[in-house]
Amino acid sequence: MNSLLTDIMASILLILGAGSAEEVPEGEIERFEQLSRCPIEINTASRSRLLSSGLFSEYQVAALEDYRERTGDILSLSELSLVDGIGPDLANALAPFVSFASSLAPGQRRSRRIKQSLMLRASVRDKGSGEWAEGCKYQLAAGSSAELYWSFRNGYSASSALPGTLSLALYSRRGSRVIAGDFAARFGQGLLLWSGMSLSGFASAESFRRNASGFAPTGSFSPVFRGVAADFPMGRWSLGGALFMEQSGKESPVAAAPLFYALRMGRKGSFSLQAIKDGASLSGVLGLGHWTLFGETALSSVICEREGALVRKTRLAALCGTTWAPSYQMRFAALARYYPEDYHAPYAGAARSASRVSDEAGLSLGARWHWAEMTLDCSAHPEKKAAHLKGILSLSPGFEFPKTQVATKLRLTERFRPQDRLPWRHELRADVRASVKPTCSDEITAAARVNVVLCRDFGALAYAEAGHASEGRIKLSEHLRFTVFRADFWDDRLYCYERDLPGVFSVPAYYKRGWAVSAVAGLRCRQRHSFFIKGSFLRYSAAVKPSVAEIKLQYQFKL
Repeated sequence: MNSLLTDIMASILLILGAGSAEEVPEGEIERFEQLSRCPIEINTASRSRLLSSGLFSEYQVAALEDYRERTGDILSLSELSLVDGIGPDLANALAPFVSFASSLAPGQRRSRRIKQSLMLRASVRDKGSGEWAEGCKYQLAAGSSAELYWSFRNGYSASSALPGTLSLALYSRRGSRVIAGDFAARFGQGLLLWSGMSLSGFASAESFRRNASGFAPTGSFSPVFRGVAADFPMGRWSLGGALFMEQSGKESPVAAAPLFYALRMGRKGSFSLQAIKDGASLSGVLGLGHWTLFGETALSSVICEREGALVRKTRLAALCGTTWAPSYQMRFAALARYYPEDYHAPYAGAARSASRVSDEAGLSLGARWHWAEMTLDCSAHPEKKAAHLKGILSLSPGFEFPKTQVATKLRLTERFRPQDRLPWRHELRADVRASVKPTCSDEITAAARVNVVLCRDFGALAYAEAGHASEGRIKLSEHLRFTVFRADFWDDRLYCYERDLPGVFSVPAYYKRGWAVSAVAGLRCRQRHSFFIKGSFLRYSAAVKPSVAEIKLQYQFKL
């Protein structure tokens, strides 16, 4: 990371369109932690390398290439914000994950300098009996020519043990890429193919549109696709395909499944066609100044058995939306979608509210004006005879004083499901974070949260956290948090993001009554060796659940 245990969560949330840390899955934290350690050199990286990063959509990459051809290297965040489709908000969020290293001189070869990193992790947990878990990750990059990821993890129980993953990506100077092993596939708006982050619900105006990146290597502990993938640019066109292993059922053998796509990229937008064994989709994104239009329509066709006969089911799903950003820190968004019953898309990850991309028709609206943001989502589910209405209002004013910054956030969430036994759920969350820099190399932070839920009864959570970080040849950081909670019923449970080791994401569900304490510390020496430790203890006020004590250790070596 740029500094030890730097808080880059705000950047991650804006890039992903998530409204809070509790909505981000662990796989995305792994990906961004890797990018923070090895930022993308946007002036020298090829088209395929920029897309594989997952930071940019196809048309944003095309706009970057066009800007570099017309004006030369991009040398600052201010200049990056001038690229079509990026703007000041996204440029600032990209700061921890990009590098502005100058491009090569005429006739000079691309650098193939080898960069390596190794991470080793172990933890022990006591819930009445001791449990062990361990994991490791290795990453190698040969300039912008090749990447290799290898990872392995064993969980606390045998059932959670995961096999090792391996991903090798080769990039050509002209933009071709070949990926063997485990890979990610993100196309269109996710109606047919989307691995990785898939939000359920709409917490911010940025969450309405997906940024497709196509194929990409992955260092995730739990990837979706395994096989071989490749694509080849032909001017503004890009053609590609993959052959991946598919498990069609618990007792069915693993079979190879094909995937094909064709993409047309331009500075103002992109259009693509994707096809897999059981379906196909057509998607597009068009940028018109302050306006962005996007949409996708997908067809699924599967053979199933009905009343002793084989019947083919064909379903058509669609979504379309728009965003409007008239000025800095202002954005409006709208999205309409229709996912019919029995729409079959096992790898889909499109925007939705309360379904798995099927049996849903919905309309969502969002608006952000400086530090105020609101979203409204309504959906109907005819097969389940259900409906869903959810509104979120967030107020995030910030204050600056000499050597001090204060960030606050007040979030009100209202959910209504008329078919449920408890149709209403009200939630109010208030956060405050202060940062003080007494010297150029030291930073003292303090954070607090109060979270209240009204559903079946009453649920409440509060925490206070203090931290310190110092820069220099040896970097140190320490954070201590104390949490108390009360939620007698599961319907009133509360989720709260908890600081953890780099690349580890912890969002426990607090239920019943009790308190918890956690401490995280890190040390980095000479930019190569990093050591991290976390200790936590959770205690319930009654003997309803056993206490939990846990210690985690992590070592990272960068060469």
